[in-house]
Amino acid sequence: MTVNVEYAHSLLESKVAEKYRQQGFDVVLSPQPKDLPFDLGNYRPDLLVKKSADEGYIIEIKRNAESMPIERYREIAEIIAQHEGWRFLLVTGDDVFPVGQDDGGVLSWEQIRYRQKSAEGLLSFGEMEGAFFISWRVLEALLRRQAQQVLIPIERLSALSLINHLYSQGELSMAQFDKARSLLALRNRLVYGYQAPDLREPTTELHELVNELLSLWHVEQESDRVN
Repeated sequence: MTVNVEYAHSLLESKVAEKYRQQGFDVVLSPQPKDLPFDLGNYRPDLLVKKSADEGYIIEIKRNAESMPIERYREIAEIIAQHEGWRFLLVTGDDVFPVGQDDGGVLSWEQIRYRQKSAEGLLSFGEMEGAFFISWRVLEALLRRQAQQVLIPIERLSALSLINHLYSQGELSMAQFDKARSLLALRNRLVYGYQAPDLREPTTELHELVNELLSLWHVEQESDRVN
């Protein structure tokens, strides 16, 4: 890395570390092998964040979510997941979550189904904008839960990065990927105050996409628990 890039990375590390410290975590910057709770071979994370001696996060920090070697990080996440109480996370400069937010921040399956039913009710009454935003929140929750389930450590990234990486890892079909990207673009227009076309068709498409992924991913996860 150049001096400027190294400096920017160091600043981002310090910022993330401080946010964790403010929430009561014990933080080690650039941990050495002796600091880690178990052997990670040649891999050196940016942060070790401990809730306790037996629980915490091992964190890789990137300035942005572009061109990250997700398959390599997925391998690391799988190794770390073998140790109860520990998780691997990717955090970027445009991280959409308050750093340190725990897994309880993602909607539960019960909450996902309840909100999807709420969106369905609004859709039936013609309340398109309300139905769209509730379904979008459900879609993001589904994407983040699936990332956790298949040990792709990207659930804290922006919606666009999340969609791109889940597609690149084969978790979304091309049709699902294209639809999600198109709906995200519409969601951004609405959020930033731009006018949008009639919302009935895209809201229906979003609702159908959520139902499709909910049926696919929740059934898979229930099956995993049974097996």
